[in-house]
Amino acid sequence: MKINLFEVIPWLKNSYGKTIFLMKLSFFLYLVFCFQLLAFNGFSQNNVTLEEENSSLKSIIHKIEEQTSYNFILNNDIIDVDQNFSINVIEKDVTKTVALLFKNSTISYKIKKNHIILSRIKKKNGDFTISGVITDASSGETLIGTSIIVKNSNKGVFTNEYGFYSITLPKGDYLFEISHLGYATKEVAIQLQRNMNIKIELQPSSNELDEIIILSNQNNKSQVASILGGTSNLTTSEIKKSPALLGEPDITRTVLAQPGISSVGEGTSGFNVRGGNVDQNLILLDEAPLYNTSHLFGLFSIFNADAIKVIQLYKGEIPARFGGRASSVLEVRQKNGDSKRIKGEGGLGLLFSKFTIEGPIKKDKVSFLASGRRSYFDVFFPFFKGNEAVDKFHFYDLNTKLTWNINKNNTLYASGFFAADIIKFNQEEDGEGGFDSDLDLGWTNTTATLRWNHIFSNKLFANITGIYSKYDYSFGTRQDLGEEDIEDTFNRSIKNWIFKPDFTYYSNPVTKMRFGLSGNLYQFIPKQKIPEGNVLLDKEKAVQLAAYYSIEKQWNKLSLHTGLRYSWFANFGAESIAIYRPDLPQTPSTVIGFREVKNNEISKSYFGLEPRLALKYDFNDRKAFKIGYNRMFQYIHLISAQTIVLPNDIWKPSGEYISPLEVNQFSAGYAYDSKDQNYNFSIEGYYKTFDNIVEYKNGARSGVVDNLETELVPAKGFSYGLELAVHKNKGRLTGNANYTYAVSKRKTKSNFSSEQINNNAYFPSNFDRPHILNITANYKLSKKWEMGAFFTYQTGRPTTLPNGRLSINGDSFLTFSDRNAFRVPDTHRADISFTYTPTGNPKTNWKGSWSFGLYNVYGRKNVFSINSTLDDNKLETGQISLIPAPIPFISYNFKF
Repeated sequence: MKINLFEVIPWLKNSYGKTIFLMKLSFFLYLVFCFQLLAFNGFSQNNVTLEEENSSLKSIIHKIEEQTSYNFILNNDIIDVDQNFSINVIEKDVTKTVALLFKNSTISYKIKKNHIILSRIKKKNGDFTISGVITDASSGETLIGTSIIVKNSNKGVFTNEYGFYSITLPKGDYLFEISHLGYATKEVAIQLQRNMNIKIELQPSSNELDEIIILSNQNNKSQVASILGGTSNLTTSEIKKSPALLGEPDITRTVLAQPGISSVGEGTSGFNVRGGNVDQNLILLDEAPLYNTSHLFGLFSIFNADAIKVIQLYKGEIPARFGGRASSVLEVRQKNGDSKRIKGEGGLGLLFSKFTIEGPIKKDKVSFLASGRRSYFDVFFPFFKGNEAVDKFHFYDLNTKLTWNINKNNTLYASGFFAADIIKFNQEEDGEGGFDSDLDLGWTNTTATLRWNHIFSNKLFANITGIYSKYDYSFGTRQDLGEEDIEDTFNRSIKNWIFKPDFTYYSNPVTKMRFGLSGNLYQFIPKQKIPEGNVLLDKEKAVQLAAYYSIEKQWNKLSLHTGLRYSWFANFGAESIAIYRPDLPQTPSTVIGFREVKNNEISKSYFGLEPRLALKYDFNDRKAFKIGYNRMFQYIHLISAQTIVLPNDIWKPSGEYISPLEVNQFSAGYAYDSKDQNYNFSIEGYYKTFDNIVEYKNGARSGVVDNLETELVPAKGFSYGLELAVHKNKGRLTGNANYTYAVSKRKTKSNFSSEQINNNAYFPSNFDRPHILNITANYKLSKKWEMGAFFTYQTGRPTTLPNGRLSINGDSFLTFSDRNAFRVPDTHRADISFTYTPTGNPKTNWKGSWSFGLYNVYGRKNVFSINSTLDDNKLETGQISLIPAPIPFISYNFKF
C-alpha cells in the first residue's frame, strides 16, 4: 500500500493535481497584483500635477505633500522657503517633478523611502557678505533701524545703533529694498560674487506738496516687524509736533503719552512703567546713565530735542545687553553732527531760548555738534521784588559731540552733556534785630562718553565704550546775624565709571548674536558743612559686573530673541555696619554692636541670572502674535519719603540690610497692520512680580542718612495690565490713541507688626492709576499751517487722608487712614498748538516757523495733592493744583 501510495502522488502531480495547483497559484498572484495596484493608485499616488508661476517654494512643497505620500525635510536656516519657483507638470512622477523643480537652482535633494531631503548645493565660493553703513544723504547722519530687504524673499536685516548692517547670501544677482521712516525708499541691484562693503545713502522725503503728504508713510508705528513686544520708537519730528508747556518740545511728556506709562501728577519728575517706581527706569544718553532727568522739579525735561536723533523705549521684552534697572530702558541718542555742511537751528520763547550748531571740521571725516538751552525766568523777578525775593531761578543744559570717521572700519565718538538748575532765595528782615537769610538749592548732571566702533570683519561689529556720569545735589542755608554768619550746607553726589565692550556677530540673514561685558563702579558721597566745620559722612562704594549673550533667530513664521545676563554686585568699605537684635525690629534702640569693614574690603555681595525671552509668530506680513519673559535685578535704590521724586532724594546701594530688587515680567500681545499701512493696531497684556521693594515705614523720619535701614521696610508686589494702541500714519490727519488698564499693588514682608503697613494687606502703589487714555492728533491745514492737539484722562492717584483726631495733654494730632486708602479726583487735560511755516527764501537756507497755542486749554484744576491741618481744633483741608489755568505760549523756531 505504501508503495502504491507513493506511486499515485507523482501521477496526480503530473495530471489533474497539477492543474488544480496552478489554478490556485494564479488566483493568489492575481490577488497580490490587485492589492498592489490598489495601493499604488489609492494609497501611494506619486504622480503630481502643478501649474505654478513665481510661487513660493513653501506653497509648492505643500501641494506635492498633499498629492503624494512623500514628506519634505529641510532646515529653514539653509533653505529659503519663500523664494519663488515656476513649474508646469501634469501627472508627472514625483521624482522627475522634483528634479525639474530644482534644476539650475542652488538646492539639491535626496530621496530616502518616502522622504525628500533638501540641502543647499555647496559651491567653492557659495556665500558672500555685504556690509556697510546707511546714512542720510544730506547730512551724513547714520540711520538706526533701517530695513534692508532682499526683494522676492523674506530675507532681510536692520541697521544697528550705529547704522551698520551685514547680510550673507549665496552668490548671485539680487535686488535690495532699503527703507527708513521719513526717507525715500531706495532699490539697489547688486551682483554678489565676492564680499562687499557698500555705503548707502538715503534721501529725506519731501513734505513740500500736499500730494506727497497724503501718500507718504513717514510715521509708521508698526509693531509687526519687531520681535520684541512693548517697544516704542520716538523721533524728534513727532515730539516737536506735540503741544508742550510753554512751547518747548518735551521728551518726557511724549514718553508719558505712550501706553503703560504713568506719573504721580502733572509737573513731576520721572515716569512709572507698568507698576514700577521712577528709579526702575534706566535712562541713557549716548549710553551714559542719568539720575535726574528734569529741570525745575519736573516741569521740563533735560533733553533738548534739537540735539537728539532717536529715542527707543523698552518696557516689555528688554534685551540682555541692558541691566541695572528693573522696569524699562529709555535709550536716547544724540546726533553725530552734519558731516556735509555747517547748519544750525534754534528757538526763541517767552521764558527760554535754545541754539544748536553742527557741521564738518573735515568734510565726511570729522563732524561736531553743540546745542544749548537757557531759561530766563529770573529776568522778570526783580519786577516783583519785595521782602522776599528770588535772586536766581533758572536752568541751562549743553550737549556736545565729536565724530571722527577714521576709516571704513573705525569710527570714534566723543560726547558730553551738562545740565544745571540753580535756585537762590534771599530774605531780608527789617527793623531792629533783623537778619538776612539765604537759601541755595541746585542740582547738576554731567556725563562724558567715549566710544570706538570697530568692524573686525564683514560679520563682526564691535563697540567699545567708556563712560563717566555724575549727579550732584546741594542744599544750603546762610543766616547773617550781624556779628556772625551761620552756614549749613548739605551736598550729595553719585559718580559712575563704566566700561562696556559689546560685540555683534551676523552669522547669516536669519541669525544674529550679541555678547559683551559691563563693569560699573559707583561712588555715593554725602557731605555736610556745618558751623563747626566740614563733616564727610560715610562714603559708599560699589561695583557691578555683568556678562551677557543673546541670539536672534528667524524661521519661516517663527522668530526668537533670547538671552541671558549674569550680574554680580558688591559694596565695599571702609564702613561701619550696625548689628541689630534679631528678635526685634531694626531701630536705633535695638543696635547691639557694629561690624567694621576695612577700606576696599567687600562688605556684602549679590549675584543673579537674568533670562530674557521673546517669541513672535507671523500669521502673515501684517499680523503677528508675541510672548515674552524678563527677569531683572536692580542693585541701587531711590529712597524717597514723598509721593513725588525730588532732587534731594537718596540713592542707596544694596547692602547688608537692603536686598536687590527682583522683577519678573510675563507679557503677550498681538499686532496688526492695515493693507496700506495707514493704520497700526496693537494690544498687549502683562503681569509683573516685584520682590524686595523698599518702602518707608509708617511714621518714618525723612532725611536720615546714617543707618537708613531703621526707617525702611522691605515689600513685595505685583502689577498687571492691558494696553491698546492705534496709529494713523497717512493723510492730512495723523496721530494715535491708546488706552491702558493697569493695577499696581504692594505688601510689606516684615514679621513685626509694628513695621507692617495696612496690617500686611496689599495696598495700591502711589502711581496706581487703573484707567489712562491718551489721544494725540496732528492735522495739516495747508502747506503753511499745521495743528496739533493732545488729550489725556487718568484715574486719580492713591493718597492717604486724615480719618480722626487724637488729643494728648490738651494737644491735638491728626490720625490717618490706611496707606493709599483714598484717591484724588480723576485728572484730564487738553492742549492745542498751531505751527505756521512761511515760504522760505530760495536764495538762502534760512527757514523759520512760529508756534503758539494753549497748555491746559479749558483750565482744568487737576489736584496734585490734598493737604490737611488742624486750625483751632478744626480740620482744614485744601487741594493743590500745579497748573490750574490755561498757559499760552508762543515761540519762533528757525533753521539754516
